[in-house]
Amino acid sequence: MNIKKRGDLIVDHYGNYYYAIDEKGETIVLVNAFMDLTFRRELDDLYFEEYQGQLVGERPMDILKGNIDIILSNQSKLKIYPMEDVEAHYNVIIEPLYTPSDSPASYRTS
Repeated sequence: MNIKKRGDLIVDHYGNYYYAIDEKGETIVLVNAFMDLTFRRELDDLYFEEYQGQLVGERPMDILKGNIDIILSNQSKLKIYPMEDVEAHYNVIIEPLYTPSDSPASYRTS
C-alpha cells in the first residue's frame, strides 16, 4: 500500500476523511482532512472579500468535497482507502486538533 501524503484520502466508517502526513516503517500518521484544509489558508483581506457572508468552514469543505468527487470520477490518480484497509497494513496514529492536558498526545486506532 503506497499512500500519497496529503493527496490520497482515508475514510473511516463514520464518513470522516483523513490525509496521511507522515509514514515511518509500519506506522502512519493521519490528520482529519477537513481540519487540515481549514488550517492551510491564511485569513487576509482578499479571503474576506471572496468569502464574505459565507460560513467559515464552507470553503475548506468545498475543497474536500471537490477532491472526493475528482477521485471518485477517476479524474485523478489519487485514491480513497477505507480505514480498515489502512489499519491492516499500518499502525495508525490520528493526530488530534488539540491535546487535552489529561490525555495522550496522539490517539491510536489500532
